[in-house]
Amino acid sequence: MANRSDVEDLSPIGGEPAGAPAVSTYPLMYPMSREQEALWLDDLLWDGPSRYLEGWACRFTGQLDIGAIEWALGQIISRHEVLRTRLTELDEEPVQIVTAPGPVRMEHRSCSPAALPDLLSAIAIEPIDLDVAPIRPWLIRVSPDDVVLVVQLHHAAIDNWSLSILQRELMHFYTARVLGRSPSLEPLRMQAGGYAVAQRAAGLDPADLAYWRERMRDAPRSCTIPPDRPGSEELAHRAGRHVFALSPELGQAVLAAGRVLRTTPFSVMAGAMAATLWQYGRPDEVIFGTPVSLRGAVADENMIGYLTDLHPIRLAISPDTSFRALVTAAKAEVLGAIAHRAVPYAEIVRMSRHGAEIDVAPPCDVTMAVDDMRREPFSLPGVTAQLISMPPAYAKFAMHLSLAARKDRGYAGWWTYDADVFDATTAARAASRFTALLTHGVAALDEPLGRLLESAA
Repeated sequence: MANRSDVEDLSPIGGEPAGAPAVSTYPLMYPMSREQEALWLDDLLWDGPSRYLEGWACRFTGQLDIGAIEWALGQIISRHEVLRTRLTELDEEPVQIVTAPGPVRMEHRSCSPAALPDLLSAIAIEPIDLDVAPIRPWLIRVSPDDVVLVVQLHHAAIDNWSLSILQRELMHFYTARVLGRSPSLEPLRMQAGGYAVAQRAAGLDPADLAYWRERMRDAPRSCTIPPDRPGSEELAHRAGRHVFALSPELGQAVLAAGRVLRTTPFSVMAGAMAATLWQYGRPDEVIFGTPVSLRGAVADENMIGYLTDLHPIRLAISPDTSFRALVTAAKAEVLGAIAHRAVPYAEIVRMSRHGAEIDVAPPCDVTMAVDDMRREPFSLPGVTAQLISMPPAYAKFAMHLSLAARKDRGYAGWWTYDADVFDATTAARAASRFTALLTHGVAALDEPLGRLLESAA
């Protein structure tokens, strides 16, 4: 925790930003955004390792210019204040304190090719102290011509969109350095601190609060998938991951169904997710969460930061509900969540409590995300670059389904689960059921779910 007497003694990280206006007065202090505060508090109160550690990694084969990669990363840290920001408490108030630019601090390791997976797993669980910085870069030398860059981050500083910005700017700065060019990125229009100030000043719209209060009235508990073992606060909640894929043919069928129903692939897949959860016990309603972007202004388009929050999708469902009706209802829920997205998930959780209960599962311990963003291929001059997936070490939710569009129109899928509660076979079965229900649902939009389950069995 910071005291006013030691605010002036903060340790800086980063590097002098190319083309950015000089700021002579550091540190800078802002309130946390609502989303940052929620993650910061959760880490503070959680008796165990943080569940919000993220990672970006790439393996380079060839003559990587180590000095240029360090310089490029330093430029990014300097350009985006959130990457050199302390999230802490000052006079019993949560604040973010931006430190001055300075040299990038890179952790260096060496290992054999066989030892690389274990080292990456160890890095993935290395704690990040938000009272110091939300980022820690690592450079792993496997051989003179084989180097892995890992950028470990806390989720309070980045979202999925931010990782694309990080990747794009790393290419830009590294290429400029090795080719002797001047970087040409436009100055950022907004920083995370300014975003938080504007968000706090705007307050919450009573109409948005009323919407979520009504949507969460008597809301069901989320996870209908029976656990294989009882959960408890003492568990570490280790993350397991089941990898699967949706074929290009199924991806095309999802797009076709979306065109017929005038909606996005997410709504179609949300219908299949609802059907998957419903078949475990066949309740009257199911509920699951999905990340909703808070971006939308030109000013925040190129800004690294945590501008995403979780929002519930609540759907009534019965054996007579058709897949068409389920997708249409999911579309309406998504539109409602986007229209009222300013209300933070922490507030929605409070609305979902029944009476004075506290020690109960939040309404969205099952979540789903679909990434249809077409990303620019990552490459650096003079080397071969291969992106490495960094699976989470700890589970944020009981179950989380991620789907990412591939070039062949199919989808890569990851069913991440709490391995202390669920077996790998349970996650694999859920993924198989989701795929089968999606396949049969898009092929028979008007089939009642009761019969659809029989077809997908």
